[in-house]
Amino acid sequence: MISYKLLTMIVAGILLSGCTTTLPSVSEYRLSVKENKQLFSQTDCKVNSLKLGQAFSSSSLMTLNMNYGLGEHKQFAYTQSQWAKTPNSAVSDALVHYIKETELFKNVQISKSRSNNSMLLETNIEDFMQYFSEDEKSSYSNVRISLTLIDTQTNRVVSTQTFSSKVEVLSSDANGGVVALNSALNNVLKEAVSWLGESCR
Repeated sequence: MISYKLLTMIVAGILLSGCTTTLPSVSEYRLSVKENKQLFSQTDCKVNSLKLGQAFSSSSLMTLNMNYGLGEHKQFAYTQSQWAKTPNSAVSDALVHYIKETELFKNVQISKSRSNNSMLLETNIEDFMQYFSEDEKSSYSNVRISLTLIDTQTNRVVSTQTFSSKVEVLSSDANGGVVALNSALNNVLKEAVSWLGESCR
């Protein structure tokens, strides 16, 4: 005959096992910017130092949530996918890295730098998201960034420009969206650096 103590342990074990659920792991995604091969050896900006200000963006780009648009008005977040770094920070880091490689400026500083710089680059990330059609049969990723180059000695706007890139998503999921966003960001960075080179002539 089973003792009361043993019976209690068996019942408790069954109840606890019934309450245990296995949660699927969350996939983290990061951006990977291609190597920049644009070099500008002779420009007027070569004697200037550049600071990149903290990027402006919507609050949704300052979290790890990976959002997507559906149709014209709806927006949702992937439940099992998120960013390894917030889009705001990732885009800012990519921009700093990309500009440094051009050798356009004497040096390039991040927004937290306390050094004095002769030029400031303001960044506004206007769009950085994957979009689905209403019937979810097609998808694309869109990146739109506005840049303003400012002479800090005179507070004069040297130049301002908006860059955008729309790339079709090949697989209608989070991974496909990230691949397309990465491609669109590379397109925007390449155009932005060319614009900086022209602004420095």
